[in-house]
Amino acid sequence: MSENGGILGRLEATGALKKGHFKLSSGLHSDTYIQCSLFLEHPRDAMGAGEAIARMIEGDVDLVFAPALGALIVGFTCAHALGVPMVFAERSEGRMTLRRGFEIPPGSRVLLVEDVITTGGSIMELAGLVEEAGADVMGLACIVDRRGGEVEIPFPVSSLVRIQVDSYPPGNCPLCAEGVPVDAPGSRYST
Repeated sequence: MSENGGILGRLEATGALKKGHFKLSSGLHSDTYIQCSLFLEHPRDAMGAGEAIARMIEGDVDLVFAPALGALIVGFTCAHALGVPMVFAERSEGRMTLRRGFEIPPGSRVLLVEDVITTGGSIMELAGLVEEAGADVMGLACIVDRRGGEVEIPFPVSSLVRIQVDSYPPGNCPLCAEGVPVDAPGSRYST
């Protein structure tokens, strides 16, 4: 799979790139939603994405750290390609936490891996856990960066594809104003 154009083509072909009216996990609304799980359900795509991310990483990494649930597969395939362990955080009582006996060793060099970045909120929660453990964030890698340059992340960001997509607070959403029904496909808002 070639990077960038190949990834975008596979996101479209697998139905992972969706158009409509969506409530994102950040709470923002958008006319575009990227459901990477539909892309990652294909083992060749998942392995290819993890390998492509690993090739982009500069410097030594001791550990890959990903948020559950969406980034588990790409975090795992990236860790496999890098030959390092992978741990994940889960949301508990509204905040990301390490569970299941996972630890981040002090002094370790940690790569944060995400499937899609919109506001960077979840990944910054993970960065806080890395700092609390006395480890260092080496950077962030993702399949899709849809921040549009508006959200600052204080460490290097590597992505397989960047997509410019508008997002709106619910009160300023033109799709809401038009009365278009909203879909909340992300795991944070599922019932």
